[in-house]
Amino acid sequence: MPLRLVALTAGLALILAACGGESRDQTPATSPSPDRATSTPDPAPTPTATPPESNTPAPESTATPRLEPTLTPEEITDEHVLSLIYWTEIDFWNRFVLFPDTSDTTRDILRAMARDPEERWLPYLVDLAAVPVPYSAFVYRILTEIRPDHPYPIFPLTEELGLRTPDDETDLYVEFKHRLIEGIQEDMGAFLDPDKPRLISAQEIFWGGVTVDGIPPLEHPNFITPDEAAAWIGPKDRVIGVEINGDPRAYPRRIIDWHEMVNDTVGGVPVSLAYCTLCGSAILYDGRVGEEVYRFGTSGLLYRSNKLMYDRTTNTLWEQFTGEPVWGDLVGSGIQLDVLPVVHTTWDEWLAEHPDTLVLDIETGHARDYGEGVAYARYFASSGLMFPVPDRSGPIAVKDSVYAVRLNDQVVGYPILLLGAEDFLQDEIGGDPVVVFATADRSGGRAYAAPPERVVAYDAETGVATTEDGAAWQVTEGALIGPSGEELERLPGHNAFWFALVNHAPRFRLYEPPPAETSRALSGCNLFAYLEGTSIAATTCTL
Repeated sequence: MPLRLVALTAGLALILAACGGESRDQTPATSPSPDRATSTPDPAPTPTATPPESNTPAPESTATPRLEPTLTPEEITDEHVLSLIYWTEIDFWNRFVLFPDTSDTTRDILRAMARDPEERWLPYLVDLAAVPVPYSAFVYRILTEIRPDHPYPIFPLTEELGLRTPDDETDLYVEFKHRLIEGIQEDMGAFLDPDKPRLISAQEIFWGGVTVDGIPPLEHPNFITPDEAAAWIGPKDRVIGVEINGDPRAYPRRIIDWHEMVNDTVGGVPVSLAYCTLCGSAILYDGRVGEEVYRFGTSGLLYRSNKLMYDRTTNTLWEQFTGEPVWGDLVGSGIQLDVLPVVHTTWDEWLAEHPDTLVLDIETGHARDYGEGVAYARYFASSGLMFPVPDRSGPIAVKDSVYAVRLNDQVVGYPILLLGAEDFLQDEIGGDPVVVFATADRSGGRAYAAPPERVVAYDAETGVATTEDGAAWQVTEGALIGPSGEELERLPGHNAFWFALVNHAPRFRLYEPPPAETSRALSGCNLFAYLEGTSIAATTCTL
């Protein structure tokens, strides 16, 4: 690949094709882009969010870096570092067409940073290689010399830093990161205000390749009846099923894959379906906090391969996986959104259980190819991540699917393959007995407070569980209903990739059954890939 082309997007290759965003003026994009993922991304795609008339490459000198910099690492000042960012938002989106070649002074600063024996400047260099700035290729080449054994050094250089906190970075770095993101879009840079409180490390925040709400949220979208949807929805289309106060709704993944956020009202409750495609997690949040109702957008920023959303009231950044504010005015407020239960299943299963359901209208007002599996198919089918994460540990693969149950400030992951094979799993979370049932299509689950007697059988087709005393319990969206009408609480839960729990849940564990209770495989299945039906598979699924 020519070095000049690498200069355009040395870092954007991480996710630009995975973000399917709209351009800065919110004109709908005309071609899909969230359809690639590899463990070692190819640094070459063109930003989908770039205006079509701005297709001139950024100027970049191809001169080989000199071996000896004029500046030494000890001589680097704050002014040197901040001088590396000298463009505006307009310059960025016009590919720096009016800029001359990178100056010798800039290259000297970058070489000196790379030669620091304590590697204090590595986070800065990684940032400059991960965003298409005028000298990205130059920085990228420096990083390949530091990590010559890796085809895309941004991954190992970031992950080797491990889990980071705000205490791990200087005021200079936070100001640098703020200016870097501000040089992409002022509104996006405002999220990283150095003067605002924060709970997460700026070093672990990456640009997602799109502008603020460049992946457009759906705002109170239209819903239609099953008969009206019959012309386009298929029986095996995957949906996120929700029912609140007797109001059942189906959100087809083929639609929300392109939008990743739905601000809605279901059963009279203001909710936001925050969907991180990179984490495989669609989480339903109750937007009510006291007298306030929060609605959310997509910031364009990512943290540990998970989207950072923002509230439209205060512009505070929130963690999508935890539902808590992490950078901005609401940090320290004690706010954490309540998670509501959802189910990942197929349209025919959901419709059979909820014949009166409504379904999200495919006519969203946005120009998208909503075909099944169009958006993100390669990423879901790949075993690799699009962005670095500091922790890849665990007995299962990072993108194995789990059903994540939340109770007593813990998140427990039940491997989808195991759950589907066993039909139900029984456990304790924080001392409270729980039972988790597989959906009929074996792609998701539902969790409840456990009955007094142990469950001994479950018919996923009818949703009837039988306990040791012979009692029949009916699985519903609202509760587990006993033979005398008693109701046991439905617990918050949703699907997710394993790495999301490891890197985002403060307290988590993986369910591992006693050896005597099952001989089934614990892992080895990315249900998103399995259900895509693609020829590429992360692992073999034999449900």
